[in-house]
Amino acid sequence: MVELDKTKTQQFCYKYMDHEGVQREATIDVIIPYDDSLEELTTQVLAQMDPMMRLLDENIGIEKVLQKFIDVENQKFRDEYAEELLEKVRNNEIDVEEIIRETERHYKEELIQFADRVGPSDEDIFAQSFHRLVHSSSLEEILKKERAYSKVISNMTKEMDKEVETLNNTQQEEMESKINQLDITTTPEDINNLLAQQYSTQNYVRKRYESELEAKIGHQKNEYRHWITSQVSELFQSSPVSTPLGNRSSMFISQQPSMEESFTIHLGSQLKHMHNIRILSSNVNDLCSPLYADESLNGLNMALGLYSSSLCGVVVLTPSVQAQANKDIIKNANMSTEFHFNQIDDQLEKIEQQIRQLNINSSSTPSTKSLSTASTDVSLNSADGTDVATNGSDKNQSLQSSASNSPIKTSAKLKTGDFFITKHSNLSQSHVIFHLISDEPINAPSEINSRHPVILGLRNILKTASRHDVTTLTIPALLRHEMSEDMTVQWCMRRAELVFKCAKGFMIESASWGGAELSTLQLLLPHDISEELFSTLASMVPNVFRVANPKILVDTTK
Repeated sequence: MVELDKTKTQQFCYKYMDHEGVQREATIDVIIPYDDSLEELTTQVLAQMDPMMRLLDENIGIEKVLQKFIDVENQKFRDEYAEELLEKVRNNEIDVEEIIRETERHYKEELIQFADRVGPSDEDIFAQSFHRLVHSSSLEEILKKERAYSKVISNMTKEMDKEVETLNNTQQEEMESKINQLDITTTPEDINNLLAQQYSTQNYVRKRYESELEAKIGHQKNEYRHWITSQVSELFQSSPVSTPLGNRSSMFISQQPSMEESFTIHLGSQLKHMHNIRILSSNVNDLCSPLYADESLNGLNMALGLYSSSLCGVVVLTPSVQAQANKDIIKNANMSTEFHFNQIDDQLEKIEQQIRQLNINSSSTPSTKSLSTASTDVSLNSADGTDVATNGSDKNQSLQSSASNSPIKTSAKLKTGDFFITKHSNLSQSHVIFHLISDEPINAPSEINSRHPVILGLRNILKTASRHDVTTLTIPALLRHEMSEDMTVQWCMRRAELVFKCAKGFMIESASWGGAELSTLQLLLPHDISEELFSTLASMVPNVFRVANPKILVDTTK
């Protein structure tokens, strides 16, 4: 790019008659464009004039002539400069991107609203403030405030559901009445018009409530975050004594599964690590229930673990159709405001956008595409171990980075064994939900092996959990959330044995992955399983994981 002259020197000449009637000239060089003091230039001109003329107050006329000269020359210079720039652009001699970067640099250096932020972000400040508060005497106040907020959103959601249900019943009765009068007083066109009208009415009611909920959630989130950060300064000023956690143990009452049994095992080839294995029968939705749905239940454990290195994760099986998450889990997550992450609907919308982008990339080229999504809050992973999406958050905030930080490389479509991640702070026992794609027919149990995509998906989930501080993980022991008539005892035993052995192998392998150790593995059985079958499968755990019973040595010398 050829640099253009940004200034030029122009000579100003002032002609006058001296006291003897002789014509004289006073000249000065003026740098154009000139935006400095006019009085200074006038003084320079007067200094060259006859001393007698200075006493005649000629400077008034000089100022007018000088101002006109400067105005004309400034405008002429700017016109010529602009014309030269346009000519350079027409000849492709100007780097427009460089001009943009230079302009951006000037904005950042001169205007504070465009300057790069120095120091922690608002998200970092909030996370650190919350972490300090939950480990202080303010914890109970935080939980009470969250419960109050949750009650407002829950009541609004229930009111919406009730009104929609009432509207559905009314519209159904109206439609049945019209259909009964078909070809008598009602025409097919009337039926179609009524359908359109009912749809419009129902859509209006939903949109109205959704708009109100969105506004209320946004208000609660901003108010809550401001309150948390302000409480920290007050906490430091008052320097209260923290309440021991042992005194609060009665504050958290977890939902008990219908059946459960726990074991302690040691895994490892040389250096053995201790793990807790818990097999339980429960509805997967109970592990993802609303945090404050029950008056006896609050979020003590979830709050304490939120920004820690001991996160809780749940694997939920999901069909591949539109990669849609469990509807009950979505409903549970929307029963209260998500103060620490995006609402689940926003997270799922970002996932859909990534899938569409991956589809576009896959159709445009046969090779594997790399897609950077450092600003996203969700994660997708492929069954072959490659990352499908990533979260660019800081790993120091454990839950903020429940996905990998590497670029995305995958095929475009989600298939069996792939999984995507949603993050939560308003569910009862789940910080992270791994939505594992599984299309196994419900009424046609199939036989799988250790190389099946769903099994490989479990391995990748364990690897992701290990890398991001998820130390408690719940997996479906039968790769099913519900029982069916075709699931015989022999089939359940074969499937459970496969999952148990693969999980054991993955846990041993995880020692070489680095990251956090999986301290607790929960093997989830369907809630409608029989007691006999549960006992049978529970008895397999010690055999597969080789629970080490303590040896009792008896002194026979006495």
